[in-house]
Amino acid sequence: MGTDLEKPGLMDKDAEELARLGYKQEFKREWQFMSTFSFAFSMSGLLGSVGMTLGYPLVAGGPAAVVWCWFAGMIGCLCIAWSVAELISCFPTSCGMYYTLGHLVPQKYVPITCWVDGWLYVLGCVTSTASGDFGCAQMIMATASAATDFRYQPTAAHTTGTAIAVMLSHALFNSLPPKYQAGITKYYCVINIGATIAAIVHLLVRCSRINSASYTFTEVVPSTGYTNAGWSFMFGFLNVSWVMTSYDGTSRISEETQDAAFKVPLAIASALTVTALLGWVLVIVFVLVMGDDVDAIINGPSGMPVVVIFYNVLGRQTAVVYLSLAVAIIWFGGCVGVCSLSRTYWSFARDRGLPFHEFWTVLNKQTGNPLRTVWLITVTNILLSLINLGSEVAIQAIFSACAIATDWSYVVAIGAYLFNGDRFGVEKGPFNMGRFSKVVNAYAIIWTIVVSVVFISPNYVPVNAENMNYTILLLGFGFIGAGGWWILGANKFYHGPATGGDISTSNSITDPNDSKEST
Repeated sequence: MGTDLEKPGLMDKDAEELARLGYKQEFKREWQFMSTFSFAFSMSGLLGSVGMTLGYPLVAGGPAAVVWCWFAGMIGCLCIAWSVAELISCFPTSCGMYYTLGHLVPQKYVPITCWVDGWLYVLGCVTSTASGDFGCAQMIMATASAATDFRYQPTAAHTTGTAIAVMLSHALFNSLPPKYQAGITKYYCVINIGATIAAIVHLLVRCSRINSASYTFTEVVPSTGYTNAGWSFMFGFLNVSWVMTSYDGTSRISEETQDAAFKVPLAIASALTVTALLGWVLVIVFVLVMGDDVDAIINGPSGMPVVVIFYNVLGRQTAVVYLSLAVAIIWFGGCVGVCSLSRTYWSFARDRGLPFHEFWTVLNKQTGNPLRTVWLITVTNILLSLINLGSEVAIQAIFSACAIATDWSYVVAIGAYLFNGDRFGVEKGPFNMGRFSKVVNAYAIIWTIVVSVVFISPNYVPVNAENMNYTILLLGFGFIGAGGWWILGANKFYHGPATGGDISTSNSITDPNDSKEST
C-alpha cells in the first residue's frame, strides 16, 4: 500500500479520470485503501451508534424487534450501500449522487434534479453530523452519570455545552492537513472493531443469566401504544437505518484517494457489510444479556438502555471503560462525518450550488483543506445544538430527518441508474455487481419507500406535541426551501454539475487560471 504514493502513473490515471468527468485535480491524493476503509467503517460508529439508538427497537417491539429489525434492515441498507458503491465507481468525484444524476436524466431536467438532490443530501448530512455530535455528548453525560452510580444527572445546559465542545474538537481535527488525517484515520477501524468484539465477549462471559433463545428471538413487547404489534415493530428499523447511513459519505474523499474508482466503492461495500454483520451479532448479545425487565431498561436512570446493560452486567468501573470506548468511537465517526460534509459543501460550491460559491471553494494554502467549509459546518452545528436549551422535542425533530433525507438523495440516483443507465450508455466502473445490479437497485428503492412511510409516522400514540414525529415537516421545509430558491433565481446561475466538458469553464474551480488557494 505504501508504495502507491510513489507511482505517478496511478496518480496521473486518477487525475485523467477526474478530468474526463469535468474537473481538475485540486487535492493531493493522500488516502489509500486502509484509511479509506477505516473512513467508511467509522461513519457508522458501530458500538457507539448502536448504543445511542438501541432504545428505538426496544420500545417498538422488545427483544425480537432488536434482533429482527436489524437483520431485515441491514439487507435493505446493504442494497442501498452496494448500489451507491457501484454508482461511485462509475463517477468517482467528491460530488456524490447529485453528480450521477447529471448523466442519468434528460439534459433539460439536469439542473433542477441535481439541485434538489444536492440540497436534500446537504439537509440530511447537516442533521446527521449535528445529531452524531449531540449523541456523543449524550453518551459522555450518560457515562459520567454511570461513573457516579447515577447520582449525577446532566442538565440540558451540560449536554449542550459538551456537544459544542465535541463540535469544536472535530473542527480542529479537520483543520489538519489531509495526510495527517488519513494517517490517523486508518487506525479508527482497529479500535472500533476491537472494542466491539471485546464488548461482545466480555458481556457473554460476565453475564450471570443469559436469556433463552425463545425470549431473544421471539418475544415481542411493544411499548409505543399502537394496538397493531406488527406496525409498532417496524419502528425498530430506525436503529439500523441511523447506524448504516451516509453510504456515499466516503465518496466525498474520492478526489483525495488513489485508484478511487475501485478503492472507494470497495471500501464502502466492505465496510458496510462488516458493520451489518458485526452489528447484528452485537444487538443479539445485548438482548441475550439484558435480562427480561424491558421497562426497567428503557426507563433507566441514564436514558440510554445500553448504559443500563453495561452497568448491570459488568459493574460500574468496567461499564465506564466500555462506555468511554463507545464515546471515542462516536467521536471518530464525527471526525470523518465533518470531513465528508466539508467536501460535500466544497464540491457543491464548485458547481455553484451554494450561495457565495467562490468563497467556499477556496482551499487553504498551508493545509490543502477546505477550512472555510469545515468551520461553516461547525458554526451551523453549534447553532442547531443551542435549540436544545429551549426544546428537546425540537432538537430531536431536527435530528430525525437525517436518515430519510440522505436515503432519498441516494435512491433518486439509484432509480435513475436502474431505469436510464443502459439507455444513456453509462459504462460500469471497475467495481460493479454484474447481473445482480438491477435486482439490488430495485430492492434498495422498495426498501427506502417502505421505511420512509414508517419514519414519517408518529412513533407513539396517542400523539401529542411531545411525541409527534416532525420529520415530514422538516423534509417539506427542505423541499420548499430548495424549490423556492430555484424559482427565485437559482435557475439562472446553477446549471448542474460538470459532465465532461459540458459546463462552462467560468465554473470557479475548473478555470485553469484560478488557483483557488488562500494565503
